[in-house]
Amino acid sequence: AQAVETIEDMAKLFSEPFGMEISAKKTPAIMNVIERGIRTLKQVGSLPKRHYMRRRPYDRFNDSTLVPAEEERLRTNGSYPSGHTVRAWSMALLLVEVNPAAQDALLKYAYEWGQSRVIAGFHWQSDVDASKVLVSAAFASLHNDETFLADMKKARAEFKKLSAKKK
Repeated sequence: AQAVETIEDMAKLFSEPFGMEISAKKTPAIMNVIERGIRTLKQVGSLPKRHYMRRRPYDRFNDSTLVPAEEERLRTNGSYPSGHTVRAWSMALLLVEVNPAAQDALLKYAYEWGQSRVIAGFHWQSDVDASKVLVSAAFASLHNDETFLADMKKARAEFKKLSAKKK
């Protein structure tokens, strides 16, 4: 399940640890902040990926992965850093800021998401570890962006309103 790449598919999977359904229809402000945030944050992996073009474990050892259909396409895409981990860690940090009470569940889920890339044979552990560090550093810089701060304020208000309805 964690091999998905679209933000919409990721949002569905992150809904459980977040504590409510995340979708464009039900939580448009939250979807906006994660779509824009992930689009910005995933840029931290682009340059290193192109520069290093590190071979993936399955390619290096001529082995198979848990998702064979992805092997050929990803063979020409560097392993370092892990794009899936960049997106998952970005999603978790953004959602933690919207719902701090879900921090442990969200960070655990994002951690497991990254580890699944190692287990599946697509990444080295250092690819996943570096992805979390890159995103964490870039995430801090988002707080200097007025558009991000305004989007986050709307997302928090939406979460607060929807949470009050659940009670």
